[in-house]
Amino acid sequence: MRLPTSTSVAAIAGLLLGGCTISGGLQSGLAGTEKPKVTLISDFTFASDVVAVDRGYTARLERKIGTFPTHERRQRTNERVNDEIVATIVASLREAGLEAQPGAEDSLTLAQSALVVSGNLRPGEPITAKNRNSFGFGSGRGHVVATMTASLFSAGAKRQVLTFDAEPAKREAAVPPKVAAAHNAAIAAVVTSAGSSTERLSPDVEVPARRLGRAIADRVLAFAKEQGWLAPPGQGVAEASAPKSDANNPPENAPESGAERPGT
Repeated sequence: MRLPTSTSVAAIAGLLLGGCTISGGLQSGLAGTEKPKVTLISDFTFASDVVAVDRGYTARLERKIGTFPTHERRQRTNERVNDEIVATIVASLREAGLEAQPGAEDSLTLAQSALVVSGNLRPGEPITAKNRNSFGFGSGRGHVVATMTASLFSAGAKRQVLTFDAEPAKREAAVPPKVAAAHNAAIAAVVTSAGSSTERLSPDVEVPARRLGRAIADRVLAFAKEQGWLAPPGQGVAEASAPKSDANNPPENAPESGAERPGT
């Protein structure tokens, strides 16, 4: 999922014309904007003090691909955590009805419309000599904040529409096993399709990474709801499952004209 980021002259001009952005909210006059064709989730930038440590993951990866230098462990683990967060956001947005995929603004053409979400991971509190090794993912680590930006691209122009900070939830509501299994499979499918390592992270790294991804997705979905981009809950399902009726094909549970159905 390593995708470089560049900005065209037209995109810069669009940003300058777009006006100011209200942190955590809508840009003035933006309500009712046409739904973009796709939502792209860019790779994260890690602050130098945010580190992912997962010895179980690196051991499993080495058994699969062979031994690699010790100095590469941090980079490889950070990349895998990035992929997990991105995949969690993508899967969550898709489940809510948005067309989402990993990607960055430089992959867009002038004819495409997209909401591009990008961000960086930073320590959630001031760094001191005592806590400098406590930020990140893994045993004894945490306190990570994602500083996010969302921009709309259309006809080569760029408008920043949303900024917010997100943190992993300390606890999440329990979900039925089948729902959890489906969500896990969706995340794994995104990771695999992007060509990332399919070795799973250890629980103390995977859980906070996914919680952070879901927190980010929730903020993006709240914005999409404000724009009217999301169908009312259950609307698509209800329309698809409702029995169709006409003169030649009455609903299966409707009585025939002038007679009772058998068994009544």
